Amino acid sequence: MAKRYEFRPDKERSGIANKLILTRQQQKSLLKWLLYALVLLALSVVQDVLLCQVRLFGSTTDLVPCGIFLICLAEGMERGSVFSLVASACYLFSGAGAGYHSLVLLTAISVFISYFRQSYLRKGFAATMLCTGAGLFVYQLIVFAIALFLGQTNPARLGAFALTAGLTLLWAPLLYPVVGAVSKIGGEAWKE
Repeated sequence: MAKRYEFRPDKERSGIANKLILTRQQQKSLLKWLLYALVLLALSVVQDVLLCQVRLFGSTTDLVPCGIFLICLAEGMERGSVFSLVASACYLFSGAGAGYHSLVLLTAISVFISYFRQSYLRKGFAATMLCTGAGLFVYQLIVFAIALFLGQTNPARLGAFALTAGLTLLWAPLLYPVVGAVSKIGGEAWKE
């Protein structure tokens, strides 16, 4: 007969739970990256279902690159660059990307604006909006130049590409608190 305080081993767990053991910090990190993926998925759905219907002078928003830039800025250059590479690959293969060049463009611009902010600016709302806006305008300008080179657009559409960046930047202050809240899961990624 077993005594009340006698040691009893834990019950055996079956299935994947027996093989997958995560620490609390790993669980928080996994949750953070899954929430980032859900944020980008939600942005893609909102963009493709709702906002593609609304056009202003032939332009609409491009929310997924804005989300990628914001997340890369929130996580810092090291983690953000890997995330931007994976996220832009998913964006490209979803069919919503501007072409194969968008994979390289989104990753390179994300790394550059993240490096610039870490090196020269303080972490904050204004710096994030400045870097996100610059990233969006550079991205749209290079996409326009590539489309012009490939004969897919004409020079008169430059204003429409710039307006797309401007309209997208209007959404960035709404996305900033969401990305900021998710980035705090598991502790600060970038400590100054």
